[in-house]
Amino acid sequence: MTRDCAFLLGILLLLVPLAAPAEAEDALTLFVATDLHYLAPELTDHGPYFEKIISRGDGKVMAYSEELVEAFVEQVIDRHPDALILSGDLTFEGERASHEALADKLARITAAGIPVMVLPGNHDLNNPSAARYAGEGHERVNSVTSLEFLDIYRPFGYADAFARDRASLSYMASLSPTLRLLMIDVNDSLEGEVDTQTLAWAEEQLAQAKQDGCRVIAVSHQNLLLHSSLFAYGFTIYNAFALQALYADAPVLCSLSGHIHMQHISESETGLRDIATSSLAVSPNQYGVLTLTEDKLSYRTETVDVSAWAAERGLTDPNLVHFADYSEAFFKQNARRQALAKVAQDAQPEQLADFFAEINAAYFAGRMDAFMPEEPLLARWRQEPAFLARYIDSIVQEPPRNHCALTLALDAPEE
Repeated sequence: MTRDCAFLLGILLLLVPLAAPAEAEDALTLFVATDLHYLAPELTDHGPYFEKIISRGDGKVMAYSEELVEAFVEQVIDRHPDALILSGDLTFEGERASHEALADKLARITAAGIPVMVLPGNHDLNNPSAARYAGEGHERVNSVTSLEFLDIYRPFGYADAFARDRASLSYMASLSPTLRLLMIDVNDSLEGEVDTQTLAWAEEQLAQAKQDGCRVIAVSHQNLLLHSSLFAYGFTIYNAFALQALYADAPVLCSLSGHIHMQHISESETGLRDIATSSLAVSPNQYGVLTLTEDKLSYRTETVDVSAWAAERGLTDPNLVHFADYSEAFFKQNARRQALAKVAQDAQPEQLADFFAEINAAYFAGRMDAFMPEEPLLARWRQEPAFLARYIDSIVQEPPRNHCALTLALDAPEE
């Protein structure tokens, strides 16, 4: 080749855009968040009663519920996934006003061209605890029925569903020509249990997906698999074994759940993973990012960057400016309070309480692999008769793995 020809060829190569790698072209990115526990601003004056309720709670940053969810919505729009999945407990205690306000926020996401798929959680329907908090007390407000939930969230999965179940708020959605989303509701007719009609419907949908050569991601609010040796009742779907049997003979890639508020991945004997994403309302305030290609499934967590959102708006509240630190400290403070009440007779209860707050935070964040328990404090806790001692023991008996990341090789879909 002459020097002139080589020069011309080089120019042509610069002008022709390079093809993107096949994985980048084919990749589908899904965001999954759960347990937002959103509370509409008009339902609290942040007065003494509300502060008492949240300070005695489980560490949800309810004082900044509006700001956290707003930052999340903006982050979703900015990152622009192929779809957003919300797997239940959308609201604090099922308040109708909270559902309606959240739906308005989700409408901004769909307006940006991002489909949103929702499910109700155990807090969302017919909740007698729905309230407005003012001053030294509270007053009951309306919650929603399943029909009202459907009416409010119709644009977010239900209107465009591939198929709908008549016995529950379950549905099948199409994410791509070869991927479907099976949304299983267990909080409508039978709380925490899959209705027999719903099981039959799910079996039909999975058989159809298999026949059509489609893969499936299953979603529920309650867990499909056990995520803690101490917390099964009320957390795992009561007849989860029936769903597990269906999924074992179907093209189900994984199951997504929430409810237990901690970040944890469990695996069945057949190799099916149930990925429980931690509560968005609890430190470290994270959501899941699921990326799918023809031959690989990847999952990782990302944190909602509330501080950046606040800075863009010129907000100066120190808790927003340093939100990650505030949220972590608030979560640990609640855990520490619980521990102190149980180890008051110990010679140095503060040490035990601090240890419990640290190990509990690492466990809920899904990062026990990055936490090294101090053996002397662990030994002292094991001498305590309290339930918390058994809880700590259950944590350290698990392999110290990173539950915030997972990569699975996928078999080629059946023709």
